[in-house]
Formats: sequence, C-alpha cells, structure tokens
Amino acid sequence: MVVGGGFGGLCAARVLAEHGADVVVLEQDEVTAESLQRRGVPQAQHPHALLARGLRELEALFPGLGDELTAVGAPEADFGEVVRYRVPAGWAPRVPVGLPIRTVTRPVLERLLRRRVLADPRVTTRGGFTAEDLLWRGDRVCGVRGPRVVDADLVVVATGRHSRVGTWLRYGGFEPPKALVVDAGTVYTTREFSAGSTRDWTAVAEFPRAPGVRRGGLVVTTESGTRLVTLVGADGQVAPTTESGFLNYARGLRAPEFADVIGSGEPVGTVHRMARLHSRWTLLHRMPRWPAGLLCLGDAVCALNPVHAQGMTVAAVQAAVLRDGLAEGVAEVELQRRIAGAVGQAWALATGADRVWDPFPTPWRSRALVRVLARVDERLPGDPGLFRDFSRVAHLVDRPGPGLLWRALRPVRRGHQRGAVLDQPLA
Repeated sequence: MVVGGGFGGLCAARVLAEHGADVVVLEQDEVTAESLQRRGVPQAQHPHALLARGLRELEALFPGLGDELTAVGAPEADFGEVVRYRVPAGWAPRVPVGLPIRTVTRPVLERLLRRRVLADPRVTTRGGFTAEDLLWRGDRVCGVRGPRVVDADLVVVATGRHSRVGTWLRYGGFEPPKALVVDAGTVYTTREFSAGSTRDWTAVAEFPRAPGVRRGGLVVTTESGTRLVTLVGADGQVAPTTESGFLNYARGLRAPEFADVIGSGEPVGTVHRMARLHSRWTLLHRMPRWPAGLLCLGDAVCALNPVHAQGMTVAAVQAAVLRDGLAEGVAEVELQRRIAGAVGQAWALATGADRVWDPFPTPWRSRALVRVLARVDERLPGDPGLFRDFSRVAHLVDRPGPGLLWRALRPVRRGHQRGAVLDQPLA
C-alpha cells in the first residue's frame, strides 16, 4: 500500500508493483489516470525541474518517460547551456556541463507518471481517502485507518510536506526524534505569462544569498511555451501580488530578464503565493525502534526549501533505494536508514546558505559549508571548471570532493578577475 498519490507515491507504487506486489494507492483527492490538478499539491502552480540525477532515476523506473516528456513539450537540454544562473558576483559561465535538465509543470509530470502506474493491472487507486492513522498489530503496521480500514503487508507513507507520520508513530508507541528545521523565511510569488519575445534559454535563476541578498527570482519555460515567473523573498521579503508591485519587485533584481518577461508577455491566470517553505528533516532513521511493515519517503521524510529544485530528484533517488532494498530483501529498519541516506547531500546544499537567516544556532560543520558555498559563488563567474564541478554536485550526480574544494578555496592568482562575466548579456 502507498499512502499519497503524488510524485513520490507514484514512484513508490511503480517500485512495489515491479516487485510483484498488488498495490493500492490511497489518495485524498479524487483522481484518474487523466487527472491534471490535485488540491493536495499547493505548489503545482510554481516552477518545477528535474535535475540530472532525477532524470536518470526516473528513466530507470519508467523506461521511455524521456520520450513522453519531449512529446508534451519538455525536451532535455544541457543545464549549462539553457539555464542562466546569476550569483551576486555575476553570471555563471554559459558552457556545456554534460548534465541534462527538463522543466515541466508538476500537473503534467504527475499525469504522465499516473498513466504509467495505473496502466499496471497490479495497481489500483482509492481517491477521496484521507488516512487518519496506521493500523497496528503489536509493533507491526498492518494497514491504514481512514473512512474504512485497509489492510496491507507493507505501508509506504508518501504524504508530502505536511505528513502526519510522526503523530501516527506516537499513536503506535514509537517516539520519533525532534526534526531538524532550517527556516530562511522563504516566500514564493508566481505568475504565468505568455512567451513574448523569443529567448535561447529555458530558465533564468537568481537566488537570495545570505546575508545581504534577500530577493531573487526564477523564470521557467513551461511545456506549453508560457513562462512562469517566480519572485522569491527571504528573511521577511515578500513580492506584492498587484501587477505594478510584482513588476517593480522584478525590476529590483540584478537579472533584467524578470522584468523583461513580465513586460513583454501577457499575464495568464492569477498570482499564486506559497509561504512556510522551510527545510524539515524528520530524522526517522535515528529512532531506536522502527515498526515492521512501514516505510516513509519523499517530503514525508525530508521536505527541502523548493527554491533549490531538489525535491523531485531526491524522491526519485529514494524510490531507486526502495527498489534495490526490496530486491535484496532488506528489513524495513535498514531500508528506512538507506532512504534517509539519499537525503544528506541535498539537505546540506539546501540548508547551507539558508542557515544564515535562521534564528537558531548553526553547527560548526554548517558554518564551514556556508563559507565554502560563499567562496563558490565568488569564483563561479570566472571559473568554468568550478561551475562544471559544482553543477555535478548540485544535480546530485557527484559528491563534493577535494577537487571542488580546491577550486573553491585556492588562493586567487594575481590578475584573476572576479566576476569576469558580471555584465555578460542574456540573449
């Protein structure tokens, strides 16, 4: 059984079915294979991207998915060539990095996955089902309570950022540890615009950077050719929802493309805002006891600040861990630890800079990471090699190694021009 029919839940259902199980997906919204919108996805109106590692794992889970994404208008392209990335010191080099990326709206991606999952006769879905508690038999989970009781040999909880799995564990006599929370006070404000003028990029990104840069933004081209403009605020900054206020906020960013897209395109639909976008890691893997018959993945385990675009990729990696663990016959307690192991690198990257704005004390390891990331930002505009190395880490393809640290921390040579592409124009 899978509780939650979103991205992570669909990936988990695919894995369980391929393992030979009959799978029931419990979803609070009424959905079919062709459903496009779910009320349970408040972030559906905001930009989404699949990083290189996520694309690789998804293609392994859903062979041919890449062709389907291309067919709906979300082609694969090299991250370094189609994403314009602005840091405080200037523009990152526009060079190929060998890392594919796809931008696709969340509803379209989920519909493609749902079609594939529900085409399997071993998978059924029950919409309109709100899970209220786990069904316990001693220290074992044997199903879910909701409008009715549903029995299962294995329950995978993929109920997203607002999961109640911690409460459910307490009902069963298990005490989860206190979660790690890092809150930069991030707020998203997004509006869709017609394409306007032609560009040779897929996305433009300018992120807030602690402590001095509290505003940023993201422009993403959708599969239908429109552009989603997201204005990001951190540490108390919030973009207005009025047309004039939205445009003026965009004009205050370093990258001119934000205001340009707004000015050259026509608004499509209304403004959407999301707040409370902190990063939260439940640390379930640290529990001294873990119930048999239960696994958790996706945002129910670790919800990351979505400005870093890592959430779907991490969930896909966790689904691959689930697939491998089931094939090996690993016990649930060990498999839950392995699922948590897929989180660490993304957590470090997502929270590294955000911690500067968080009011709580920062561990020394995190303070060291903040310094490294700040140095990376300083060096990126003038160092294509550093950009390639860091991109591989950010896409969760490589772990940060000595080579990246050396490039980031080595002394600056005489004559080296920081911000070498500071004023590099956008095409």
